[in-house]
Order: sequence, then structure tokens, then C-alpha cells
Amino acid sequence: MPDAEPVACSFDARWGGPPVISVEEALLIIRENRPEPRTERLALGIALGRVLAEDIMSPFDFPLFDNAAMDGFAVGSPEGPWEIVGEVAAGASTLMSIQPCEAVRIFTGAPVPFRTYGVIAQEDTSVQEGFLLGEVRKGGHIRHQAEEAPTGLLIGQQGATLTPPHLAAFASCGLESIEVRSRPRVTVLSTGNEVVPPGQTLQFGQIFNSNATALSSAFALRGIRAEVRHAEDSQAELRNQIQKAITSCDLLITTGGISVGAYDLVHSAIEEIGFQVKFHGVAVKPGKPIAFGVREDGKSWFGLPGNPLSTWVGYLVFVSTWLGDDSPCEPRPVACNFDRKPGREEFLPARRLPSGEIAIQNVVGSHANFGLLECEGLVRVSPEASALAQGDLIDFLPFPWSRDS
Repeated sequence: MPDAEPVACSFDARWGGPPVISVEEALLIIRENRPEPRTERLALGIALGRVLAEDIMSPFDFPLFDNAAMDGFAVGSPEGPWEIVGEVAAGASTLMSIQPCEAVRIFTGAPVPFRTYGVIAQEDTSVQEGFLLGEVRKGGHIRHQAEEAPTGLLIGQQGATLTPPHLAAFASCGLESIEVRSRPRVTVLSTGNEVVPPGQTLQFGQIFNSNATALSSAFALRGIRAEVRHAEDSQAELRNQIQKAITSCDLLITTGGISVGAYDLVHSAIEEIGFQVKFHGVAVKPGKPIAFGVREDGKSWFGLPGNPLSTWVGYLVFVSTWLGDDSPCEPRPVACNFDRKPGREEFLPARRLPSGEIAIQNVVGSHANFGLLECEGLVRVSPEASALAQGDLIDFLPFPWSRDS
């Protein structure tokens, strides 16, 4: 049987029910209490997927000098024949000069000689007795200095998530390392006597722990390796596990034990460990009991409800905001009429149709665990909305793993 301790009763009597705030109020509180991100310097080879912490400017012109765009001949005038007087290879350290009646063999990337009229591709030429024949276009097949990027051009903006093209561009600037935001250390603490790890034998009354996998995999998608812990419904064990967790994490997320039942003990334990609870209860469906708190040492805590769909909404809407993901919703037309009971802002699983419309996925409740399988995001329905007609615009929040590239 659960270890029902007296603090549960005082907790219920003190809290009663959540003094709910709006979603926007909750998001504002989270943004105001986000810690300033730490930074670290990383070699380019291990910086993929990290968030850039500085602006990167082009340190010189790209290209740095006029150079040949392909193998061929650089010629000094619009009409030949031209006498072939030498060659220039890529990497040449001196700049040649040619006269109007002259040509030089040139290779891709080699600096074009001074007074070059244009470059003729090798396959478009012929050579007769040391003279070059062909047709040339003024400036043809020449990569001109600074045509791609002049000195001082912004090529990497602070806050950008680094992709292979970013890193290639930085390497072409001669950079070996860059300043990026440090990743937060995260612990996911699931709670509940009924929750057991996958792989064990399931007894009557028990459920497998899907929330820990959901959250740890969502963090892994961001390159964050979350530590996973579990605590049963005991105030002493909760205190112990929370105390252990916060010694090595910046963000603690608990799942379950955050509502108003006799075994919902997380709120009390969190306060005992020194967290100031900023809100506990948001006018959102699903996930009304969600809570958020901070400590003086800068550590943060989210208390997410234990129902799987509520946990997902808590992560995608609120935790993602703490992580700095302020991506706006996309307005999309809804595919079918939709009726609902007004009162709370609602987030529902949805999928994109080939037409660009959004089809709202019906789920049996916040305990549903399969509602996201065929979906690409959540629709955000305002508290006042009681009905949507086909074609009405609705806010669509794409999942991080299914956003349009």
C-alpha cells in the first residue's frame, strides 16, 4: 500500500484546487525565470545541432580573389587566336599578367591573371601550333572577388541551431571553434507506486512507465541526455530523490503526483527542497495541474501531470519554452467542423493533410498514449471557442521532430 503520510492531508487542505492562470501568463512567468544560458567553446567537428552563442561575420571577401570557375584558358582579349604563354595552377602564390594577344592554361580555383578578359572552358577550345582558338565571353567562367560574401557579412546569427552548411561556412572562414550555448543538465523523475519500468512483469493495477521514455527521447532530440529516476508515493522518498537529482541538474521534471489527491505529494516535497513555486495550475486542457518553480541557485522545476497526453502537452508547450523554443504557431485551415466545450485553452493532436488543412485527432482522454502516433503537431484552441467550421483558421504548433525544413 502507498506510504500515506500526514503531509498529504495538509497539502490538500492548503491547496484545495489549482488557482489557475492562463497559458500566456504561465509562458510569461517561464520566460521571465529562464536562466541566462551558459556558453562554451567547441570545435566545429562536435558543434552540430548546438545553438550559436555569438554572431559570426565573414573575416574577408569570398572569394578572396578572382579565380577560374573551371579548367580552361584565361585570355587577354575578346578575339583570338591567342598565343599560349604559360599556365596557372590552383594554389599559385603569385599573380601573373597577360597581354591582349596571350592566353594561359588555367585550372579550377587558380587566380586569374591580371588583365584577363575571360576564361574559355577547355572543352570549347582547340590549339593549333601553340595558338588557342575559341570564343570567349567577357568575365566568363570567373568567380569574382567578394561575389559570394564581402568582408563583414553576417553568416551565422546568434541563436541559430547549427547545421552542416553553417559549420562548412565557418570552416571556410578559417575558424577551428565557435562559442555555443551549453546544454542544460536535465533529470526526469517519474513518480507513483503503480508505475513500473518496461521489461518487468506487469501486475494487476500497474502500468508501464512511458512518460520517462517520452521525455528523455524528446530531450535526446535536442542533444540533451536526461538522467531518469523514479520515486514511489512517499514524502521521504520524494525528498530524497529530488535532493539527489538537483545536485547534478539544472532542470528537474517530475511526472505525476502533482494534483490534489491523497498521494499527490510532489508540491510539498519540492517546497521542502527550496523551490519557490511560481504557479501551480494553468487553464489548459489537458494538463491543468502543471506547476513550475525555481530555486535561488538558478535551478528550475516543472511538475507535469502523469497522464501521457498531459505530459506531452506540458513538455511541448511549457518545457520547450524554458528551453528557449519560442516558435510561433502556424495559422492553418481546419479540415472539418469541430465542437467543444469552452472554458479552458485546449491543445489537441492534429495532422497536416496534403491540402494544407489540419485534421484534429480524436482521443479518448488525457490518459491516451497513442494519440500522437499519426500526428505532426498540436492545434491550439482558444478558451472562448465553442465551435470551428471547416476552413476556419486555427493555430497549429508543429512537433519539433516534424517541423517543415
